Amino acid sequence: MADIQRTLSGDARAYGALVDKYQSLVFVLVRGICKTTADAQEVTQDVFLKAYEQLHTFKGTASFRTWLYRIAYNTAISHIRKTKSRGKAGEAYMQEVMHTGSSIDEEHDSEREAKYDKIRQLVEELPAAERMLIELYYYKELKMEEVAYICGMTVSNAKVRIFRIRQKLQEAMTAA
Repeated sequence: MADIQRTLSGDARAYGALVDKYQSLVFVLVRGICKTTADAQEVTQDVFLKAYEQLHTFKGTASFRTWLYRIAYNTAISHIRKTKSRGKAGEAYMQEVMHTGSSIDEEHDSEREAKYDKIRQLVEELPAAERMLIELYYYKELKMEEVAYICGMTVSNAKVRIFRIRQKLQEAMTAA
């Protein structure tokens, strides 16, 4: 909060500290929506520019991170709409998860990896808004209230949409 107040008072270095603190988090979120790393880098820059321009509107009712995530989400979705491209949800995160941990039973491990690959593929095929709900709630482990705020919906609407997305993924898994 101190960096925000200092930035509002005209201290550009204070905003630099906020950028340093949140840049990688915003990039990973945006990368989950955007198709390419180059697009994600461009959108991340746009996010911080918009956040700087709108910092005076930050009221503190949500955490700064949540407020910034909402700007990132909206900016990335707008970018997708403009470029009409489709992103991959959390690929970097999913790759990291796939290669962590080990199992004594290699056969069981390969079954789990095949199932995980199928889920990953199904999540990647979801529309961007649905992918982002899954990304925020399951991979970023944000609270439902934060997910709803970032996506611009009510908490109950977010819960229902996530439930329906899970059902859709489960049905697709059993059909495969």
